[in-house]
Amino acid sequence: MICHKYAIVVIMKKAKFINRNLFLFALLALAGFSFPRPLDSANLTSASNTLETSRLSFHGKNFEQLTAGTSIIKMATSGTPSVSTSNIFPGDTVVYTATSNTYTVDYTIDADEFAVTAALDAADDDANDEFVIDRTATHTVAFTTTSAIADGAIKVRIKADDTTPNDGHPDNDGWDFNSIAGSDVACPGDVATKYDFVTATATASAGSGCAAGYHCFECRYSGPGNPGESLSMTIGADPEIINPAPASGHTVSPATADTYSIIIDNLNASNVAVDSTTVKVAVIESVRVTASVDPTISFSIAALNVGSTACGNALDISSTATTVPFGSLSLGAFVDLAQNLTVSTNADGGYVVTTIENNQLARIDAAATEIADTPGDTATATHTVTDEWVNTATKGFGYSIENVDATTPAFQYSDSTAGCDGVFCAKQFAATADGGAELVPVTIFSSGTVADGQNAYVCYRAIIGATQEAGDYWNAITYRATATF
Repeated sequence: MICHKYAIVVIMKKAKFINRNLFLFALLALAGFSFPRPLDSANLTSASNTLETSRLSFHGKNFEQLTAGTSIIKMATSGTPSVSTSNIFPGDTVVYTATSNTYTVDYTIDADEFAVTAALDAADDDANDEFVIDRTATHTVAFTTTSAIADGAIKVRIKADDTTPNDGHPDNDGWDFNSIAGSDVACPGDVATKYDFVTATATASAGSGCAAGYHCFECRYSGPGNPGESLSMTIGADPEIINPAPASGHTVSPATADTYSIIIDNLNASNVAVDSTTVKVAVIESVRVTASVDPTISFSIAALNVGSTACGNALDISSTATTVPFGSLSLGAFVDLAQNLTVSTNADGGYVVTTIENNQLARIDAAATEIADTPGDTATATHTVTDEWVNTATKGFGYSIENVDATTPAFQYSDSTAGCDGVFCAKQFAATADGGAELVPVTIFSSGTVADGQNAYVCYRAIIGATQEAGDYWNAITYRATATF
């Protein structure tokens, strides 16, 4: 106060004719500086606006007349907010604004070309035809009240474009309203005796009670209000408002976010903002991470040892990865062996394992002498048809399958259909020596999608009759695993 008093003294010396009223006015003005009146408004505290996604929308156009029926879009690198494919991702929905035709992005080719999964309509392939990709987001606005404001409202204003703020397409200077309604806005929860909220209202920029430049979302309440109350609103449900496309001057390299103001007001009963604050949000392109995975398939055949169980039977002899050594066959009992077949692949179309033999078991020194493939107990077994095989009076050589964890086995030993009774359902191997339809390998098991270590047991069975000529017999069985990429 010493400085203020000194100033008054100086004035009096310079102007002795000053009257009493002027002196009193100066003194009152000085008092106003020394003891200022309280402000009518204050900042809300702990204010934030969290976006479900901060990813920019996309707004581009065709660079030139595109080839009729093409699925490759070459986009312009100037003249629209989005000027490169850096913010285009597989699976995005592209909408041509003039026709409302939609296409799904398949992959990007380079900085100004990308492919969609279907051919473009003739109405969308002209030079300068514009297209957009909408990225929408909920806004979760949180804050802490400062004043006790009775019977007021919480109003959130989100930046809007000045020209097309509600056309259902991305704007390059704010969020598009996208015709959302008050039912798409969740007001803060009621606070006993302090805040009793009613249904929200949502108004597009320049609508009734909402000045141009911002979309308005308002939650009115009754009650006295309460300082220090933590409240939040969620804006956008179905639909959500549309994120901006890149703003004027936006740079992709280096990638720089566009920032926008979101204003939160605590209004009184007369719709005057008593407390208010402004928060900033930033939107930017997503980062595309790419990697290549080589197509792979692995297939293995492993031994199953004597004493192990496969296809419901204890195995009589151990196999190896490359041999099925039956040894001396019995006249009155089955001899059972098995191998474990395993497949892994990253093919999205899955895999199929097939088998074929070169011939029926033939004597080494006399190929015309054979141990015939089993006909099955009802004589209906073929390389494509199953039949039960448990009667030791039925002689021959055949196989069955026990599924471990393959997606789709061709059949199983325990099947009770197609002539089988659920004990040992069997088939013959297709044999190339028999020609005709048997030249086609037969499926053992398969999958329609990727597989990690799927496997099944192939169970071999043989039994001979008393008239089977002595000698050593053999054949070659080929398994093949084929993946569909």
